[in-house]
Amino acid sequence: MRRLLLFAMTVFIAVGCGPTKEGTKVPLAKESLFADEIAQTNAISAYDAIKLRRPAFLQSRGPKSIYASPRSTTKPSVYLNGLYHGELETLNTIPAVDVQEIRYIDPRDATLLYGTGHVAGVILVLTKR
Repeated sequence: MRRLLLFAMTVFIAVGCGPTKEGTKVPLAKESLFADEIAQTNAISAYDAIKLRRPAFLQSRGPKSIYASPRSTTKPSVYLNGLYHGELETLNTIPAVDVQEIRYIDPRDATLLYGTGHVAGVILVLTKR
């Protein structure tokens, strides 16, 4: 009986000390917002859809420097179908019904894809057309 108890405690400690999910990347579903989820809202623009479903995309991030490029802000830049579209306010010009996917790209990946000056990341909007 004592051996069984010792074995159970060893297993409990080994499982409890196992790897955690801390530091892992956010699942893709949290980084993207798809047309079917947007359709479930009463959003008129891409900005409304993000505000309702993924408000974290709109948060300010990163430092602002006097030496930063004009595109470098503490808010994510907006790219429409891979091309620079402007700041967050331009999301209001994109109708929600035209959106296929909205994806938040972290600053590191944004720099790799679009160059420097994206300290707050990028919101990439892909349309159905």
